[in-house]
Amino acid sequence: MSIQEMNVTKLELLDVSHEIISIDEETANRLALQSKNINKISLDILVNQKARLNEAEKSQATPIAQKVIIYMMLKMQEINELLSERKEQGKITCKTYIRYLIQAWYCSSHTPELQGKFHQRIAEYTQYFNEDKLKRGSKFIRMMESEADEEIGHEILALRDLEALGVQQFNIINDVFDESKKLINTQSSLLNQSNFIGFLGYSSYMEFLFAKYIDYQLKLLSEQGIPREAQTFLYNHFVIDLSHAGHDIELLNFFVDSDEIVTVINENIDVVHSLYKGILARAFN
Repeated sequence: MSIQEMNVTKLELLDVSHEIISIDEETANRLALQSKNINKISLDILVNQKARLNEAEKSQATPIAQKVIIYMMLKMQEINELLSERKEQGKITCKTYIRYLIQAWYCSSHTPELQGKFHQRIAEYTQYFNEDKLKRGSKFIRMMESEADEEIGHEILALRDLEALGVQQFNIINDVFDESKKLINTQSSLLNQSNFIGFLGYSSYMEFLFAKYIDYQLKLLSEQGIPREAQTFLYNHFVIDLSHAGHDIELLNFFVDSDEIVTVINENIDVVHSLYKGILARAFN
């Protein structure tokens, strides 16, 4: 092997522990406080939050926003069906979960950039609203920015889970699926287009999915002996997105005001769902 080939190989490998300790102090402290607060939340509180979210979908969403929510829910049922199928096939294992966590690391690494670009486009978009709607739009932008801050550094949670499972390094070229790369690339491309509002299909889908369905995946992992300390990424997102998903209903109520926008968002939901389902199918195989 040549020196050049050795260097390329080395650059392709991500050292998990080095990446974890390289995080800046502010982000490390934020993650520590976030995890501390999450671990204080009782199961009863989470059950009540989920019940309130289910009720909010029916009672608080406008009729036109419900066209998006109902469409999402129909798609998401396929996720649990896939995982149940993989369970029956004996494919929910430590090895397959590791493959999933690498995709979680990759996608989470790009999430803050995508959200930042979306907030910028939304800020430009709302400038054309009348004064009252502009005021309400500004409130939603601040809310989105605040919630986006809670996502910063979450790729480190995935790395910590990998470390807890004994993973020391992985190949950032070969171990990241094409579906994961396409998921990020399609959303980045969408944000550069005039129909960027379709990105709400991505953000709403992911937050509703984690709020309503990820607890089933956590259950399957626990049944297979995956320790709780290696489920931090999924569990923290489950808790955080239980609160965020309610705000997604407000966002959809505000921005979804025509069938054209419903179509744009639902078309992106199709893209996101297909790719995320593909990630799960390939990881747990």
